[in-house]
Amino acid sequence: MPDITVRLQASIASDAIDSDLLNEALQEICELRKKSNDLEEILIILARTELPWDAEGGQTDAFPHFKERYLKAMHEASGLLGLDLRSTITRTEPKT
Repeated sequence: MPDITVRLQASIASDAIDSDLLNEALQEICELRKKSNDLEEILIILARTELPWDAEGGQTDAFPHFKERYLKAMHEASGLLGLDLRSTITRTEPKT
C-alpha cells in the first residue's frame, strides 16, 4: 500500500475527494497522536525518576525503584516504536 501522504498528494493534485482515503488519513493521524502522547508520558516518567547513584557512583536505596520504572518505560517505548516489528527504520541495528 502506498504511503498515505503520497496518496493524499495525488488526491489533492487530481482534485479528487476520496472519503475512504480521508478516513484512513484521519485514523493514521489519531494513532500517531496517541503514540506521541504515550511516548511523551514515558519521557516524563524517565525525567522525573531519580537517578540511583550517589556522587561516587555507588547505588543508592532508589536503585530497585529506578530499575523497575526504567525497564517498564523502555518496554512500553519499544512496543510503541514497533521495535518488535521489521520496518525500514528498525530492520537494521546500529553498529556499536
